[in-house]
Amino acid sequence: MDSDVRLTLGHVVRHAPSKGGQGLEAALIDIAQDLLLMDLSASGVIDELAFKGGTALRKLFAGAEGRFSTDLDFSVQSTEQEMRAVVELLVEAIVDTRCGPFQYGVSRRRGKPYVTIESDLGAVETLTCKLDVNPPPWLPTQRRSWVPMPVHDHYGGPLPELHVIRIEENIAEKIARLNRATPARDVYDLVWIIRNRRKLGRDLDLGLIRRLTVMKAWVDMNGLETAMHRWKVAHEPRPLDVAYWLRVREPDDFDDESIGLLAAPPPALDDLARALAAEYDFLRDLTPDEETLAACNGRDRTLLLRLLAGLPNSRLPRGTCW
Repeated sequence: MDSDVRLTLGHVVRHAPSKGGQGLEAALIDIAQDLLLMDLSASGVIDELAFKGGTALRKLFAGAEGRFSTDLDFSVQSTEQEMRAVVELLVEAIVDTRCGPFQYGVSRRRGKPYVTIESDLGAVETLTCKLDVNPPPWLPTQRRSWVPMPVHDHYGGPLPELHVIRIEENIAEKIARLNRATPARDVYDLVWIIRNRRKLGRDLDLGLIRRLTVMKAWVDMNGLETAMHRWKVAHEPRPLDVAYWLRVREPDDFDDESIGLLAAPPPALDDLARALAAEYDFLRDLTPDEETLAACNGRDRTLLLRLLAGLPNSRLPRGTCW
Protein backbone atom coordinates (compact mmCIF):
# COMPACT_ATOMS: atom_id res chain seq x y z
CA MET A 1 0.00 0.00 0.00
CA ASP A 2 2.85 2.37 0.82
CA SER A 3 4.24 2.40 -2.72
CA ASP A 4 0.83 2.94 -4.32
CA VAL A 5 -0.07 6.13 -2.46
CA ARG A 6 0.53 9.26 -4.54
CA LEU A 7 0.00 12.26 -2.29
CA THR A 8 1.59 15.69 -2.42
CA LEU A 9 1.28 18.73 -0.21
CA GLY A 10 -0.87 20.29 -2.91
CA HIS A 11 -3.44 17.49 -2.56
CA VAL A 12 -3.54 18.11 1.21
CA VAL A 13 -3.96 21.87 0.81
CA ARG A 14 -6.87 21.40 -1.60
CA HIS A 15 -8.47 18.99 0.87
CA ALA A 16 -8.13 21.41 3.82
CA PRO A 17 -11.29 22.99 5.31
CA SER A 18 -9.66 26.42 5.57
CA LYS A 19 -6.44 28.22 4.84
CA GLY A 20 -3.63 28.30 7.38
CA GLY A 21 -1.91 25.87 9.71
CA GLN A 22 -5.02 24.62 11.51
CA GLY A 23 -6.78 23.77 8.25
CA LEU A 24 -3.71 21.91 7.04
CA GLU A 25 -3.55 19.90 10.26
CA ALA A 26 -7.21 18.90 9.92
CA ALA A 27 -6.66 17.77 6.33
CA LEU A 28 -3.54 15.78 7.25
CA ILE A 29 -5.37 13.99 10.05
CA ASP A 30 -8.38 13.30 7.82
CA ILE A 31 -6.24 11.77 5.08
CA ALA A 32 -4.09 9.86 7.57
CA GLN A 33 -7.26 8.38 9.08
CA ASP A 34 -8.38 7.22 5.63
CA LEU A 35 -5.13 5.43 4.90
CA LEU A 36 -4.98 3.86 8.35
CA LEU A 37 -8.55 2.56 8.02
CA MET A 38 -7.64 1.07 4.64
CA ASP A 39 -4.64 -0.68 6.19
CA LEU A 40 -6.63 -1.99 9.16
CA SER A 41 -9.25 -3.31 6.76
CA ALA A 42 -6.61 -5.10 4.68
CA SER A 43 -5.26 -6.78 7.83
CA GLY A 44 -8.76 -7.78 8.99
CA VAL A 45 -8.46 -6.00 12.34
CA ILE A 46 -11.25 -3.57 11.48
CA ASP A 47 -13.70 -6.49 11.20
CA GLU A 48 -13.65 -6.70 15.00
CA LEU A 49 -15.02 -3.14 15.20
CA ALA A 50 -17.96 -1.00 14.15
CA PHE A 51 -17.19 2.58 13.09
CA LYS A 52 -19.20 5.33 14.83
CA GLY A 53 -19.18 9.01 15.77
CA GLY A 54 -18.49 12.12 13.75
CA THR A 55 -15.59 10.67 11.75
CA ALA A 56 -17.77 7.79 10.55
CA LEU A 57 -20.49 10.26 9.66
CA ARG A 58 -18.10 12.32 7.53
CA LYS A 59 -16.43 9.44 5.73
CA LEU A 60 -19.40 7.13 5.16
CA PHE A 61 -22.42 9.46 5.02
CA ALA A 62 -21.63 13.15 4.47
CA GLY A 63 -18.35 13.28 2.59
CA ALA A 64 -17.11 16.82 1.92
CA GLU A 65 -20.31 18.23 3.47
CA GLY A 66 -19.40 16.73 6.84
CA ARG A 67 -17.17 18.36 9.38
CA PHE A 68 -13.58 17.33 9.90
CA SER A 69 -13.14 15.14 12.98
CA THR A 70 -9.92 14.33 14.78
CA ASP A 71 -11.26 11.29 16.67
CA LEU A 72 -11.55 7.64 15.68
CA ASP A 73 -14.54 6.16 17.50
CA PHE A 74 -15.50 2.50 17.41
CA SER A 75 -17.66 -0.05 19.17
CA VAL A 76 -16.57 -3.65 19.43
CA GLN A 77 -18.58 -5.86 17.10
CA SER A 78 -19.05 -8.93 19.25
CA THR A 79 -21.10 -9.04 22.43
CA GLU A 80 -19.03 -12.09 23.41
CA GLN A 81 -15.52 -10.69 23.02
CA GLU A 82 -13.78 -8.72 25.75
CA MET A 83 -13.21 -5.12 24.78
CA ARG A 84 -9.68 -5.00 26.21
CA ALA A 85 -8.54 -7.81 23.91
CA VAL A 86 -9.91 -5.97 20.86
CA VAL A 87 -8.19 -2.73 21.90
CA GLU A 88 -4.86 -4.52 22.35
CA LEU A 89 -5.21 -6.10 18.91
CA LEU A 90 -6.02 -2.70 17.39
CA VAL A 91 -3.10 -0.96 19.07
CA GLU A 92 -0.70 -3.69 18.01
CA ALA A 93 -1.87 -3.30 14.41
CA ILE A 94 -1.35 0.49 14.46
CA VAL A 95 2.07 0.75 16.09
CA ASP A 96 4.92 1.21 13.58
CA THR A 97 2.56 1.06 10.59
CA ARG A 98 3.44 3.19 7.59
CA CYS A 99 0.92 4.21 4.90
CA GLY A 100 2.24 6.50 2.19
CA PRO A 101 3.67 9.63 3.81
CA PHE A 102 2.36 8.74 7.28
CA GLN A 103 3.99 6.82 10.12
CA TYR A 104 1.70 5.73 12.98
CA GLY A 105 2.18 4.98 16.63
CA VAL A 106 0.14 4.95 19.84
CA SER A 107 0.65 7.09 22.94
CA ARG A 108 -1.44 7.37 26.10
CA ARG A 109 -2.88 10.31 27.99
CA ARG A 110 -4.53 9.64 31.33
CA GLY A 111 -4.73 6.00 30.33
CA LYS A 112 -6.51 6.65 27.02
CA PRO A 113 -4.88 5.72 23.68
CA TYR A 114 -4.10 8.28 21.00
CA VAL A 115 -2.88 7.54 17.51
CA THR A 116 0.28 9.52 16.77
CA ILE A 117 0.86 10.54 13.17
CA GLU A 118 4.16 11.66 11.72
CA SER A 119 4.09 12.97 8.18
CA ASP A 120 6.47 13.93 5.40
CA LEU A 121 3.87 16.52 4.35
CA GLY A 122 3.18 19.87 5.96
CA ALA A 123 4.94 21.78 8.70
CA VAL A 124 3.61 19.80 11.65
CA GLU A 125 5.95 17.04 12.78
CA THR A 126 3.56 14.98 14.94
CA LEU A 127 -0.25 14.96 14.98
CA THR A 128 -2.53 13.05 17.33
CA CYS A 129 -5.93 11.44 16.93
CA LYS A 130 -7.93 10.15 19.89
CA LEU A 131 -8.72 6.44 19.68
CA ASP A 132 -11.92 5.51 21.49
CA VAL A 133 -13.30 1.95 21.65
CA ASN A 134 -16.68 1.36 23.31
CA PRO A 135 -18.90 -1.58 24.25
CA PRO A 136 -20.94 -3.16 21.45
CA PRO A 137 -23.88 -1.39 19.80
CA TRP A 138 -27.39 -2.38 20.76
CA LEU A 139 -28.61 -2.75 17.17
CA PRO A 140 -27.10 -4.80 14.33
CA THR A 141 -24.34 -3.02 12.45
CA GLN A 142 -24.34 -2.31 8.73
CA ARG A 143 -21.71 -2.26 6.01
CA ARG A 144 -21.35 0.97 4.13
CA SER A 145 -19.20 2.40 1.35
CA TRP A 146 -17.33 5.69 1.57
CA VAL A 147 -18.65 8.92 0.09
CA PRO A 148 -16.20 9.70 -2.76
CA MET A 149 -13.91 12.73 -2.47
CA PRO A 150 -11.23 13.90 -4.93
CA VAL A 151 -8.33 13.05 -2.61
CA HIS A 152 -9.35 9.38 -2.65
CA ASP A 153 -8.07 9.08 -6.22
CA HIS A 154 -4.51 9.33 -4.87
CA TYR A 155 -4.73 6.47 -2.36
CA GLY A 156 -3.66 3.80 -4.81
CA GLY A 157 -6.58 1.45 -4.37
CA PRO A 158 -10.30 1.05 -3.65
CA LEU A 159 -11.73 2.13 -0.32
CA PRO A 160 -13.15 -0.82 1.64
CA GLU A 161 -16.67 -1.08 2.96
CA LEU A 162 -16.70 -0.69 6.74
CA HIS A 163 -18.99 -1.91 9.49
CA VAL A 164 -20.80 1.08 10.98
CA ILE A 165 -23.34 1.34 13.77
CA ARG A 166 -26.88 2.03 12.61
CA ILE A 167 -27.39 5.75 11.97
CA GLU A 168 -30.29 5.97 14.45
CA GLU A 169 -28.02 4.70 17.23
CA ASN A 170 -25.25 7.11 16.27
CA ILE A 171 -27.77 9.98 16.39
CA ALA A 172 -29.15 8.87 19.77
CA GLU A 173 -25.66 8.77 21.29
CA LYS A 174 -25.04 12.33 20.12
CA ILE A 175 -28.38 13.52 21.50
CA ALA A 176 -27.62 11.87 24.83
CA ARG A 177 -24.21 13.55 24.95
CA LEU A 178 -25.91 16.91 24.35
CA ASN A 179 -27.90 16.19 27.50
CA ARG A 180 -24.63 16.61 29.41
CA ALA A 181 -22.70 19.21 27.40
CA THR A 182 -22.93 21.24 24.19
CA PRO A 183 -20.04 20.43 21.87
CA ALA A 184 -20.38 22.37 18.61
CA ARG A 185 -19.29 19.26 16.70
CA ASP A 186 -22.29 17.21 17.86
CA VAL A 187 -24.75 20.03 17.17
CA TYR A 188 -23.33 20.38 13.65
CA ASP A 189 -23.59 16.64 13.03
CA LEU A 190 -27.18 16.38 14.28
CA VAL A 191 -28.35 19.32 12.19
CA TRP A 192 -26.62 17.97 9.08
CA ILE A 193 -28.11 14.49 9.50
CA ILE A 194 -31.70 15.59 9.98
CA ARG A 195 -31.55 18.09 7.11
CA ASN A 196 -29.91 15.62 4.74
CA ARG A 197 -31.77 12.47 5.67
CA ARG A 198 -32.61 11.73 2.03
CA LYS A 199 -28.91 11.31 1.31
CA LEU A 200 -28.70 8.47 3.81
CA GLY A 201 -30.38 6.02 1.45
CA ARG A 202 -33.50 5.47 3.56
CA ASP A 203 -35.85 7.27 5.93
CA LEU A 204 -34.80 7.80 9.51
CA ASP A 205 -36.86 6.01 12.16
CA LEU A 206 -37.60 8.99 14.42
CA GLY A 207 -39.44 6.89 16.97
CA LEU A 208 -36.45 4.57 17.29
CA ILE A 209 -34.12 7.56 17.69
CA ARG A 210 -36.32 8.93 20.48
CA ARG A 211 -36.48 5.59 22.32
CA LEU A 212 -32.73 4.99 21.99
CA THR A 213 -32.03 8.52 23.24
CA VAL A 214 -34.04 7.97 26.41
CA MET A 215 -32.35 4.63 26.99
CA LYS A 216 -28.84 6.03 26.36
CA ALA A 217 -29.52 8.88 28.80
CA TRP A 218 -30.67 6.37 31.44
CA VAL A 219 -27.53 4.27 30.97
CA ASP A 220 -25.38 7.42 31.15
CA MET A 221 -26.92 8.03 34.58
CA ASN A 222 -27.01 4.47 35.94
CA GLY A 223 -24.67 2.26 33.91
CA LEU A 224 -25.22 -1.18 32.36
CA GLU A 225 -23.30 -4.45 32.38
CA THR A 226 -23.11 -7.81 30.66
CA ALA A 227 -20.79 -10.70 31.39
CA MET A 228 -18.22 -9.19 28.99
CA HIS A 229 -18.97 -5.47 28.82
CA ARG A 230 -19.68 -2.46 30.97
CA TRP A 231 -21.30 0.83 29.99
CA LYS A 232 -19.95 3.21 32.62
CA VAL A 233 -21.80 6.09 34.24
CA ALA A 234 -21.03 9.19 32.17
CA HIS A 235 -19.37 12.38 33.38
CA GLU A 236 -21.95 14.72 34.93
CA PRO A 237 -25.06 12.80 33.79
CA ARG A 238 -28.53 14.24 34.24
CA PRO A 239 -32.14 13.15 33.67
CA LEU A 240 -33.46 13.80 30.18
CA ASP A 241 -35.69 16.91 30.34
CA VAL A 242 -36.80 17.14 26.71
CA ALA A 243 -38.11 20.70 27.01
CA TYR A 244 -34.77 21.81 28.43
CA TRP A 245 -32.84 19.84 25.79
CA LEU A 246 -34.84 21.60 23.06
CA ARG A 247 -34.13 25.09 24.36
CA VAL A 248 -32.40 27.38 21.87
CA ARG A 249 -28.86 27.34 23.19
CA GLU A 250 -26.87 30.57 23.36
CA PRO A 251 -23.40 30.82 21.78
CA ASP A 252 -21.92 30.93 25.30
CA ASP A 253 -23.50 27.54 26.05
CA PHE A 254 -21.28 25.80 23.50
CA ASP A 255 -18.08 24.11 24.59
CA ASP A 256 -15.00 26.06 23.54
CA GLU A 257 -13.69 24.85 20.22
CA SER A 258 -12.85 26.37 16.86
CA ILE A 259 -16.00 26.22 14.77
CA GLY A 260 -13.82 26.97 11.76
CA LEU A 261 -12.31 23.50 11.90
CA LEU A 262 -15.71 21.83 11.75
CA ALA A 263 -16.61 22.73 8.20
CA ALA A 264 -16.06 25.26 5.47
CA PRO A 265 -17.60 27.77 5.53
CA PRO A 266 -18.01 27.68 9.33
CA PRO A 267 -21.65 27.86 10.49
CA ALA A 268 -22.86 30.43 13.00
CA LEU A 269 -23.48 28.97 16.45
CA ASP A 270 -26.81 30.76 16.91
CA ASP A 271 -28.04 29.39 13.56
CA LEU A 272 -27.03 25.87 14.60
CA ALA A 273 -28.81 26.27 17.93
CA ARG A 274 -32.09 27.34 16.34
CA ALA A 275 -31.92 24.56 13.75
CA LEU A 276 -31.27 21.92 16.42
CA ALA A 277 -34.30 22.98 18.47
CA ALA A 278 -36.57 23.05 15.42
CA GLU A 279 -35.44 19.82 13.76
CA TYR A 280 -35.53 17.63 16.89
CA ASP A 281 -38.94 18.65 18.18
CA PHE A 282 -40.04 15.03 17.61
CA LEU A 283 -38.29 14.20 20.90
CA ARG A 284 -41.34 15.64 22.69
CA ASP A 285 -43.49 12.66 21.64
CA LEU A 286 -42.44 10.39 24.50
CA THR A 287 -44.48 7.27 25.20
CA PRO A 288 -45.43 6.58 28.84
CA ASP A 289 -42.54 4.11 29.19
CA GLU A 290 -40.13 6.65 27.71
CA GLU A 291 -41.39 9.37 30.06
CA THR A 292 -40.71 7.09 33.00
CA LEU A 293 -37.24 6.20 31.78
CA ALA A 294 -36.36 9.83 30.98
CA ALA A 295 -36.32 10.54 34.73
CA CYS A 296 -33.24 8.25 34.82
CA ASN A 297 -34.20 6.69 38.14
CA GLY A 298 -32.16 3.62 38.98
CA ARG A 299 -35.21 1.74 40.23
CA ASP A 300 -36.48 1.57 36.64
CA ARG A 301 -33.72 -0.80 35.53
CA THR A 302 -36.25 -3.57 34.83
CA LEU A 303 -38.03 -1.25 32.40
CA LEU A 304 -34.73 -0.36 30.71
CA LEU A 305 -33.87 -4.03 30.26
CA ARG A 306 -37.33 -4.75 28.81
CA LEU A 307 -37.04 -1.91 26.30
CA LEU A 308 -33.50 -2.92 25.44
CA ALA A 309 -34.59 -6.47 24.66
CA GLY A 310 -37.51 -5.09 22.65
CA LEU A 311 -35.39 -3.08 20.22
CA PRO A 312 -35.57 -4.27 16.59
CA ASN A 313 -33.17 -7.22 16.26
CA SER A 314 -31.73 -6.35 19.67
CA ARG A 315 -28.24 -7.70 20.23
CA LEU A 316 -28.80 -7.73 24.02
CA PRO A 317 -31.82 -9.96 24.80
CA ARG A 318 -33.28 -10.25 28.25
CA GLY A 319 -31.17 -12.17 30.69
CA THR A 320 -27.86 -10.94 29.24
CA CYS A 321 -27.72 -7.53 30.96
CA TRP A 322 -28.09 -6.12 34.44
